[in-house]
Amino acid sequence: MRAPSAKLIVAFALGSLLLAVPAGCAQSQSRKWYDPFGLFAKQDEPGPPKVMSSVERIKILRELADRAPKLTPEQQEKASTEIAQALSNEDDTLVRGQMLRTIAVMPTRTASTMLAAGLQDADRDVRVACCEAWGKRGGDDAVKLMVETLRSDGDVDVRLAAARALGELKDPKAVEALGAALDDQDPAIQYRSIESLRKITGKSYSSIQDWRLYVQGKEPEPPSVAERLRQLF
Repeated sequence: MRAPSAKLIVAFALGSLLLAVPAGCAQSQSRKWYDPFGLFAKQDEPGPPKVMSSVERIKILRELADRAPKLTPEQQEKASTEIAQALSNEDDTLVRGQMLRTIAVMPTRTASTMLAAGLQDADRDVRVACCEAWGKRGGDDAVKLMVETLRSDGDVDVRLAAARALGELKDPKAVEALGAALDDQDPAIQYRSIESLRKITGKSYSSIQDWRLYVQGKEPEPPSVAERLRQLF
């Protein structure tokens, strides 16, 4: 059974991380998140920073994701920490999803921890966003987590996102898990698994039975002339 409150999981993961973060990097969780470490704050406006709407915050997060590769490691860690703090207190599902997509482009330990915790979020859309983020982030952890999500998540949309991410990762270690998903009762899972297998292997078998044979290490029969003609048209 999924935990009743994913915020508790995120908060626990964040708490563990903050023990290793210098005091200057960790800001008060009571402050409403508005702009990661002031990159986009308007300095000419007097008074305290204004609380931004969800639409404005999502825009800022997207801009930050675009700028992230140009930031120093210290700036990336600071941004990751602030977004992670805000994630545990954020109620808007769309903002939480964009937070995870943004943090995914930062190669920090904080980002990896929060993306792993996000896969246990109670909201389906947030878990889907995590799968998309891992598909772009890459690495051994991405493959392991996406294989586990494909096998165990109870939501079809999340499993589809995990299967799609495995195709984007193009790691041969995912072939076995995708092969097992060919026996799923949901045709959408079967279809997505075949599409990801094609990306990973470069093969283009037309039938699910041929893919089952391939995953088992057997060589499928070559397509007939009629089948080859059908594929052309």
